[in-house]
Formats: sequence, C-alpha cells, structure tokens
Amino acid sequence: MNLTVDPNTLGVAAAAPNLRPAIDAASRELEIKFACDPAGLALARASLLLQTATPDGPAKNLISVYFDTPSGDLKAQGLVLRVRRAGRSAPSMTLKWRPSEAEGPFARGEIEVRARSLQPDLDLFDPSVAARLREIIADRALEPQFETRVKRRTRLVNFAAARIEAAFDEGAIVAGERSWPVCELELELKSGEASDLYELGARLAEILPVRLDTASKSARAFRLAADETAKVVKAGPLQFAPGAMLDDAVAAVISSTIHHFVANWAALREDEKPESIHQMRVALRRLRAALAMFKRALPCAEFELFRAEAKRIASALGPARECDAFRNLVEEGPIAHLGARANFEPLLRDLEQRRQAAYVDARALIDAPQTTAFVLRAQALVARCGWRNALSGLELACLTQPAALFAAEALERLQKRAGKRGKNLVTLPDEERHEVRIVLKNLRYAAEFFGSLFESDRAVHAYLRSVARLQDLLGAHNDAASAESFLGATEDADAARAAGVVIGWYGRDAIVADEGLAKSWKAFRHSKSFWK
Repeated sequence: MNLTVDPNTLGVAAAAPNLRPAIDAASRELEIKFACDPAGLALARASLLLQTATPDGPAKNLISVYFDTPSGDLKAQGLVLRVRRAGRSAPSMTLKWRPSEAEGPFARGEIEVRARSLQPDLDLFDPSVAARLREIIADRALEPQFETRVKRRTRLVNFAAARIEAAFDEGAIVAGERSWPVCELELELKSGEASDLYELGARLAEILPVRLDTASKSARAFRLAADETAKVVKAGPLQFAPGAMLDDAVAAVISSTIHHFVANWAALREDEKPESIHQMRVALRRLRAALAMFKRALPCAEFELFRAEAKRIASALGPARECDAFRNLVEEGPIAHLGARANFEPLLRDLEQRRQAAYVDARALIDAPQTTAFVLRAQALVARCGWRNALSGLELACLTQPAALFAAEALERLQKRAGKRGKNLVTLPDEERHEVRIVLKNLRYAAEFFGSLFESDRAVHAYLRSVARLQDLLGAHNDAASAESFLGATEDADAARAAGVVIGWYGRDAIVADEGLAKSWKAFRHSKSFWK
C-alpha cells in the first residue's frame, strides 16, 4: 500500500522539509521493544518462538554516545544524533527521528553512516542533511549528553514470511551521576511482512513475562538527564498529501489512534499522571469512532472485534478516571469557593483510597498481555490492509476514491444525525442528551481526523470549537448523574455528607450549563460545514 501521508509531517518539526531528499531515501525501522527483568530475558532467549538453526554469535558491548547542543536544539526538532561503537568494530553515526503518528508507534526514521571516531562529523551525512543540521545548531557546539552501555546478543529469526532480528540487551543508560538499568528484548523487521513482526510480538507477550515499551532509550535518557518523568501526549493533527485515497486514510487514522494510546503508557507508569488515563480513554474512543465510520463503507469483521476490545480496555480504565475527575471537582469546586477544607477531608481520603486501587488496576491493565496483543494486532491489521480481504470488486474500488469524498459524506451524515437527535435539545431528558453528546463526540473526532483534507483551517477550527462547546455543556448533566452514582457509594457518614455537597455542586453546574445550551446549539446549527 502506498500511504500518502505527507513526508513533510514526519514529526521532525521544522527539520523535516529541508531533510526531505534524505528522508525519502532513508530506511524506516520497524521495531518492537519489550522491557523485562534478567529472568524474563533468559526466558525470551530460550523461547521456542525465537529459536534458530544456528547458535547466537558472541555478545557485543555497545557503547552509544548521544550528542546535542547545550540548549538541546536537535531534541527540539525531534532529532537524535548518536555515535556508536560495537566492540572493536568501526563506529557508526546515526540520525534518528520519530515519523508521524500516521505511521504508528513502532516506526523509526534513521540515516546511518560509518564514522571515523566517537566524535560526530556532520560532513559524513548527505550534503543536504549536513547543511540542515548546521542550520539547526548554528555556531553552538555538539556535546555528549548521555550514553548507553549495553551487552547485546542477537539472532535472526524466521517467522512466517518475515525475517526478524531479535536483540537481547542488558546494561544501563548513564547521564551524569544518574543511571537507569536496561533489560530489553527488541524485535526488528529485516525483511518480509510487517504484520508477521507484530504477530510474533503478540505471541511472545502472551507467553513471556515482558511488557511493551515504545519509549526509545534516547527518550528515556533525555528524561533521566533532566530528572523528568514522561509527559502526557495529546492526539496530534493528521496531514494528508493531495489526492490521498480512502485506503490511505484508514491506515493513517487507525495507526494514529494506536500511537496516541500507547504514547501515554510511560506517563502512567512513571508518575501516575491523571491526564494520562484521560488521554488513553480518548484515544480508544477515537479508535472506536473511526472503525465505526470505516465499517459503513468497508464491511470488515475485524473492525468490530477491535472496537469491542477498545471498549473493554476503556471501560476498565474508567474507575481511575472517575476518581481523578471527582477529586478535581472537589478541589476546584466546593473547596476553592466555599473553603472549610476539613469538612471534605473524609471524602478526599475515601476518594484517594479508591483512586490508588484503581491506579493499581490501570497499570496492570496496560501491562497485561491482552492489551499488548490488542495494540500489536491492530497495527498488524494496518500493515496487511486487512480491511481489503472481504471486499467485492465494487467495494475494493471505493478504496481508491478520494479520502476527502469519504470524509465529506461521513461528516455530513454525522451532522444530520446530531441535528435530528438534538431537536428540542433543552427539553430532552438526560438519557437522550447523552446520546446527542456521543454523536457530537464522533462528529468532532471525524472533523479532527479529516480536517486537513479541506482548504480552510480557520473554518475547521471554528467548527471544532462550536462542537466542543456543546459537548462541555451537555457533559455537565452527565457529570451530575455520574457523581450521584459514584459518590453515593461511600459508607463513611462524614464522607457521605461531603458527597452530598459535591453532588449539589454538580447539579448547580448543570443548571448553569442549561442557561447557555440553547445559544450554543443555535451557534452549532449555523456553523459553516467546512467540507462543503
């Protein structure tokens, strides 16, 4: 399949356009990484799925030094510059970057050249690449930022129609006085079908004590050097090349939602950032909305299977999200406006106990083999274009229609559905309002997915604002109903009294929201349909 996502949006910020000649010729890595402990790594080496007819070669000691300017100019452009020596071999110099979200979480871009020493020499790259790098760093010196010291054993594995390198790494990331242990299994596609790489990864996750980790060593090292934890990641915009087809759009949208989902695992693992749970649930809702849209034109049974699994995972993350949301409301609502924090301490303690238990479950969920298998097999579906399998000749032909045509039809259909369900919106009962809110979410996701296919960014953003405003107002009623169900479960008498105040606060917010609902609904109904 020819994915027509614009190479100028490869996630290298301003560096990408001027690096395009080299990027077009550069290789793409497809790599799956699993973190484990030494016992798990030993089990991986002994796994029948990773056995070969020839014994492993000798272990190699890899010393990799990462360079940047003191102000981190390369990092700011999404670029990583590394010089590596493997044992006594000649060193190599590598420029790496993360491609766009449309290529999924397992793709890497890289340009590698032989080096003369462990000091970077930009002249060894293609002249256009070297010139752009010098433009980025200007007159600032490249200095070592951190290094990795790893003992690596590798073997080549044949799996179905793929040839895959399995690397078993043990060592450490070293940044000044800080260090981080490394114990990883990496699977890199050398030739053959990408879908087989993902299937092998899924099977290994189901039988080995390993956990999927999409953060690179360099990303972890940058955080280690700065004494930071992983940041929460929001969905990025999709940019399609002119003439993008529906086939391309299906692949790009699914891959981007999977990327959004797994990109937030590190923030949950390292720091329990509340927004990480929220963003994971948003990613899964976006995936479900996209698969429902595509299934109307492409009757692919796997779409429904992945929708169901995404719903299961999102629902399992729900209790953690609810605890965070209600804690924020207590802090920013009654306590901030009424004071008397002590009156709410019993409720806050009860919420915190529930939150801690929910976060234990959430971390276990993302580390679970089923969740890893879901991610890898969804990416395998994209790699093999699985939606083509059950299509007839006429249905196959629709894959070559302009993505903009499909997007316009989907957006128009969703807008009409919202208009029909939202008729007499202000007087609708909560259950029917909630249905309108769900349609609006799907409409908003579709506009975010496909907005770049149309000419006016300003019109797209204005439309998204009108939909988001309605979602927020309708959400106030849903929040009030959820609060009564969630907070009413407390058994402590003092906590129950505080919960009553919070429930009343939610009810007040719902009344205030209703005051602006009619006006916002009218604004939405009169907003410009940017796809026409």
